[in-house]
Amino acid sequence: MSSSFFAVSHLGPRTMSSLHLPFKSPLLIRPLAPLRSQLNAFEVRHIWVAQWICRLVPNTCPPGHDLKLFGRTWLHVPSLCKFNPLTEELVDLRFRAADFLYEQTAN
Repeated sequence: MSSSFFAVSHLGPRTMSSLHLPFKSPLLIRPLAPLRSQLNAFEVRHIWVAQWICRLVPNTCPPGHDLKLFGRTWLHVPSLCKFNPLTEELVDLRFRAADFLYEQTAN
């Protein structure tokens, strides 16, 4: 059984992107794309929804924390916004909710 999949390790310096594999690589799949498009397409239409979003999503990213024990730093926990792949979409949703609240109170 000689397919291009089994010959990958014998190709030398070629990259994975230049290979013609018989299957789709799992690295090319974007599992969060549907959730991102739903967050971007979400329209805020009610005041209570806008208030809930503004309470749920923080307006700034909290700083990282140090875990100290006996006066010595043992662990540094970085800001979790750097690890959240949906940060931009959530911040944009919060901005749209705050803008909706501003427009409703301005009338």
